[in-house]
Amino acid sequence: MSNKFFANSLFVSYIKGIPSNERIPYLQGESLTQEIVNRLTDQILSGIVCSVQLDDETKENSLVADFREGWSTVYIVKGCENYYEFVNDQFPTCETQLNITGDGPTPQKHATEDLQLMAEIMIHFMQTGMVYPDCTWEHTIH
Repeated sequence: MSNKFFANSLFVSYIKGIPSNERIPYLQGESLTQEIVNRLTDQILSGIVCSVQLDDETKENSLVADFREGWSTVYIVKGCENYYEFVNDQFPTCETQLNITGDGPTPQKHATEDLQLMAEIMIHFMQTGMVYPDCTWEHTIH
């Protein structure tokens, strides 16, 4: 695979206590490589990541994922107005509130404990700029 990704920038935040040499710094353009993608995947699966933000060059297409206490949630913005929020097929109507983002509670229907799936969603967006086709998304226009 080439190092050319749809995503042009990557920002990762971490749980407290992760040494700076283990953190992925803010990256743009050519510094976003397959090695970084693999490192990010490993870090997500190990549970040390709090959030990830991916943006294209225009900043009109982005992915934001948050992680807390084994749960994660993700949404994708396409063209500034199309908003896609992950839907957990195991709990598609569950409104139980989880504290994942820091921006207020997230309904369980928009969260998953499947960190491997979350990594796959991010890698797919990073490569293609599209929503991951193997899960359900709630689409709204803002």
